[in-house]
Amino acid sequence: MQKAFQHIAKTLHHKKLLLTISGGIDSVVLAHLCLKNGLDIELAHCNFRLRGQESDDDEAFVTKFAEKWSLTLHNKVCDLSKVEEQNTQIAARNARYDWFLELKKKYHFDYILTAHHLDDAIETFFINLQRASGIKGLIGIPENEIYKRPLLNFTRNEIEKYAHKNNLTWREDSSNASDKYLRNKIRHQIIPKFEQLQPNFKTAIQKSMQYISQTKNVLDKWQEESKEIAVKEIDNEWHIDIDKLDKLVEKELFLHEYLTGFGFTDKLAVKNLLSAQSGKTIYAPKYRLTKHQNELIISQAKENHIQNYEISHFIENLSIPIKLNFNILEIANISMNSIRNAKKNEIYIDMETIDLPLVIRKWQAGDYFYPIGMKGKKKLSDYYKDQKISTFKKEKNWLLCSHKKIVWIIGQRADDRFKITPKTTKVLHIKNIK
Repeated sequence: MQKAFQHIAKTLHHKKLLLTISGGIDSVVLAHLCLKNGLDIELAHCNFRLRGQESDDDEAFVTKFAEKWSLTLHNKVCDLSKVEEQNTQIAARNARYDWFLELKKKYHFDYILTAHHLDDAIETFFINLQRASGIKGLIGIPENEIYKRPLLNFTRNEIEKYAHKNNLTWREDSSNASDKYLRNKIRHQIIPKFEQLQPNFKTAIQKSMQYISQTKNVLDKWQEESKEIAVKEIDNEWHIDIDKLDKLVEKELFLHEYLTGFGFTDKLAVKNLLSAQSGKTIYAPKYRLTKHQNELIISQAKENHIQNYEISHFIENLSIPIKLNFNILEIANISMNSIRNAKKNEIYIDMETIDLPLVIRKWQAGDYFYPIGMKGKKKLSDYYKDQKISTFKKEKNWLLCSHKKIVWIIGQRADDRFKITPKTTKVLHIKNIK
């Protein structure tokens, strides 16, 4: 491994490098290899306090490691222990990478090094495969002009052999043994089965990812050529000519790849927009896509411009304009305790009481609903007043509606007309992920 790493190290000589270190075996081995090859590195470590004392022990280990090798250590404590469990991985990753970029800019590092290896890339391949993320997600973990990953061609087994041969010490993350996370399930349950079928499985899939990466390069070139034909930028707007779009080979692929870059990921909503009347609009977090005569126009959007958002079909996760999870269940598979003890950020609905499309919108003057557990209807303005909800918070609230009826003041109160009854057979469970 040392000999193979020397070739990689040549490309990093005379560069100022920020090496991200967790204290685990991968980052310790990468740091050791960089030192043996005379690379100019400084270390960066984040303590998210997600594992209590174990996280603090990781920080202490990295501090001693930096002192032993006379390395500059950039350390950051970011307490995420109170973040909701389903958001911790995303929150930690975003906080970590934002901070790395801050360090790069502040101290003028040429590259940020991470210790991702071949096994990590293969696991990422499977994660993205089951998410239907497209060709971009099937190339594993790519490098770019900011992040370099010198261990990507080495397996976890090779890294372990190097660590033992050089008598290195490291920290074990106890969460790596748990199958609570999807990545660990793939690592412990899926990949070993492929290795039983094909002993050279990792080498084979590495070659496949390389082929996919080459294919993506060709696709990127085709995408640019197609954009030149069908898209024009006019005054900070992007105009897609539908007639020219129709003449493209694989127009749906082009449109999906192009619009995904603006945050429009719902393929069915985009398809429906193509045949919609002029003026119809769908929204992404920062942009809106409008059908205007024979064009689709992408323009920047502010939150207060978003009035309605239609849910034309049920998807597992919705991110715009609010994060919601949808799950259709049989009543026989749900305990009544779960329904009775539902938290404010979730709702159980009788599927027979609603029709698509559902609409997510802000409140309007004259809105009313039938608060669950109460008799009769109540104006939303009175409800907000009773709950002492400020005007600012009221304007931030979203409503889930079916046929102009309010189903749920999202995150607050459900409507009695859509509740579960003894006649219910199918249930729609919706959860607001903050």
